[in-house]
Amino acid sequence: MKGQGFRVVCEQEGGVWVRFRTLTCRCGAEGRIKDTGKRLLASSPVADAFRRLGWTSVKPDRGVCPVCSAPKPKPAPAPKEIVMAVEPPRQPTTADRRRIRDALLDHYDEDGGFYRGEQSDRTLGETLNVPFAWVSSMRDAMGLGADKSEASQAYTAEVMAMKEELRRLQDEFLAAFAKRCDDLERRISAAERRGYRSAA
Repeated sequence: MKGQGFRVVCEQEGGVWVRFRTLTCRCGAEGRIKDTGKRLLASSPVADAFRRLGWTSVKPDRGVCPVCSAPKPKPAPAPKEIVMAVEPPRQPTTADRRRIRDALLDHYDEDGGFYRGEQSDRTLGETLNVPFAWVSSMRDAMGLGADKSEASQAYTAEVMAMKEELRRLQDEFLAAFAKRCDDLERRISAAERRGYRSAA
């Protein structure tokens, strides 16, 4: 039933009838306030009582419950992207180029097409304290040979000589083995042709 605008509900509590004023939220939640006076409370004190309980937009026929009235948590802001400035790779200065060129002229055997001793683009770069890529680039620009050293050339030549000796020994061994096999096969054939003869 309606009374002063707010819905009135009567229920028994401990054998005594108690009057409640109710309010319903759009989510279905119901709020109740006891109205124990002899006469129904006016709408204004009932509305104030619901507001003290956390209800908002209170009107006799509707209201917003405390759960729906609670402020919604704001979504955390998306993290800002930090744009890192990419520095261009360091380039050789004129002085760097001159030092690299002079070192190449000192350490590279242009006729042989290799570094003297055990030098390489990397070791020359370490000595000059510059990236070895700069040394490689300058070597190519000067029209010099590959990044190989005299020591590596000697090592390669030594290894190739040993491989050649091994191949020759294998050929000699196989030839001697084949000759020995042929000789044994001839002797076996001759013995088989003679056949077994017992002593008389």
